[in-house]
Amino acid sequence: MIKNSLLAFSGLLLLGSAQASVSTTPHFVKPGEWSLGMEPEFILTGGAGIGANMRFTYGMTDLNNASLILGTGSGPRRFRVGGTFSFDVFPDIEGQPGIGIALQPLYQRLRVGSQVELTAVPYIHKELQSGTSQFEPYFSIPFGMTFDSGNYRAQTSLVVGSLFKASEDVRYMLELGVAINNTESYFAGGVVYYH
Repeated sequence: MIKNSLLAFSGLLLLGSAQASVSTTPHFVKPGEWSLGMEPEFILTGGAGIGANMRFTYGMTDLNNASLILGTGSGPRRFRVGGTFSFDVFPDIEGQPGIGIALQPLYQRLRVGSQVELTAVPYIHKELQSGTSQFEPYFSIPFGMTFDSGNYRAQTSLVVGSLFKASEDVRYMLELGVAINNTESYFAGGVVYYH
């Protein structure tokens, strides 16, 4: 089942347009461990298209993760590479939700030219249990600046999503991004393997 899911998402990756999603950023990997996620995206505005990101995350400490992002797509955005450094200001423990921030530089090659995005991703998340199901909803308002050809623009979006635990090693992700200022609205899904 896991192998078939990975093959399906790999196929979408090869079809591969969007900014990198918040995705697994709120879910922390234990120090010294890692995760690998595939995140297909469907761009709903701004020259609609499809795309996908691969995200490798390494657990640095109990409160810090670092991720590398590599993506491709159709529509206005073609290729992207970047990273994320996240810090949980308040960890997700017992009755308290996790609150943190991630910093994300991202280089993107567009249909015409290229751009660099510098984004702050404040987020709130909480791991919940319902019967035998475990899920982790999150909410974020990423904001930052986009630089291209000597021009710069402020950008903001609103993101809601959740991770769903399939097993100790696998989680699924669903996410909706809503454009507020100089971004695109998108719907993303994905699968993440934790090691």
